Amino acid sequence: MAFYDNIPETKAPGGDENSENLVFRYNREERVKNAPKIVQDYYAGRLEPTRGLFKVLVANKFNRIMLLTVGLCFAVVIIAKNFSSRPSLAVASGFELELSSFSYDESVYAQVKIHALKKSLEDKAFDIEKYVKDKEKALAVFSFVDAEGQEISKLPVSAEIQKNAFYIRTNSPDYDIIKVAAQVDILGERASLVSSVARREK
Repeated sequence: MAFYDNIPETKAPGGDENSENLVFRYNREERVKNAPKIVQDYYAGRLEPTRGLFKVLVANKFNRIMLLTVGLCFAVVIIAKNFSSRPSLAVASGFELELSSFSYDESVYAQVKIHALKKSLEDKAFDIEKYVKDKEKALAVFSFVDAEGQEISKLPVSAEIQKNAFYIRTNSPDYDIIKVAAQVDILGERASLVSSVARREK
């Protein structure tokens, strides 16, 4: 007989001495029979802990949903980071422009890269060969800005338009310059770009 099979119930204080003792009967098998499967397995000793990180993450439906949700959130962050608008990129007259700048040996170097015109645009928009032959120029006005937001220097630089990628470059003494801005005018269309100055060791 199990220890809990028959437990006499304690009489209430002041109860009738002649009253009949009540017996509490507990049958674990009957109670467990209607319990969830995980509880039945626990009492039967069949419940073993899942081992391994990946197995735990996909052990049940809830864990799988959470894993999928985290994966999707991570993917959204990566996509947003890579494809969100960047102030150092712009388009003017169909040309993709990219501004970059860095500091080296007490000078700040800045350049605007004008990517080659896309083939589809070259065919449909205008004849690039004409502008190359006529030696049309792209103009960039560089502004060097310090940590206090003051414009240290402003330099206009131009370069002849090329069929392939070409550059407009300049430099300035480094007076704690942290940012370079550029206004680029190419074939009558203007674009504004901004780049933080990258620090390079000697």
